[in-house]
Amino acid sequence: MGLINGSGSFSRYQVKGKPGDDFLEGLAERINVHAFQNLTEDSPKERSAGWVNVMDMYDSRFPGIEFLKEPYIAMSMRVDERKIPATAIKQYCLEAEERIKETENLEFLSKRRRADIREAVILKLLKRAIPASRVYDMVWNTSTGSIVFGCTSTKVCDEFQELFLKTFDLHLSAICPYTLAIQFIEKKGESPDIVDGLSPSIREAS
Repeated sequence: MGLINGSGSFSRYQVKGKPGDDFLEGLAERINVHAFQNLTEDSPKERSAGWVNVMDMYDSRFPGIEFLKEPYIAMSMRVDERKIPATAIKQYCLEAEERIKETENLEFLSKRRRADIREAVILKLLKRAIPASRVYDMVWNTSTGSIVFGCTSTKVCDEFQELFLKTFDLHLSAICPYTLAIQFIEKKGESPDIVDGLSPSIREAS
């Protein structure tokens, strides 16, 4: 989901620790290692995720540091996924099994043989499937360590945190209203224990 154009939901994170003094050295190379790669017809993968230009989802090349607008880094995580309906897999597997039994004059197929047939069928169907593409923007303030990520899906957010760790060797901590309250109270020099004593209030309609 884009953050630049239109409105949408987003998740917030805090980077654990700080980048080293040589963080910018080789940054483009590290990002390129984990840049998005298209799913080819021969690929057995159903899903591919990686970095792309925040202004162009079809641009996964990072020859320079155009993603850097100090102190911000802005990129997008593109996710392509090929899905095959379970009913289609079952139908094609049954048809393939029947052809093999007829050709080889067999009455039954072993469990291992059926598994091999299923794997071959899925690979064949994957080659015919057109991937669905989705893009999720990320804006990272490298000075404060705060990150805004344009998605709230648990699966996608977990994938983002994993990709971020592989790329930058930095862990992320999710920010929720509770942690925001703790940060606000600590900035005021007060004990964060006060938050644990709070309870929800019921507002009566006037």
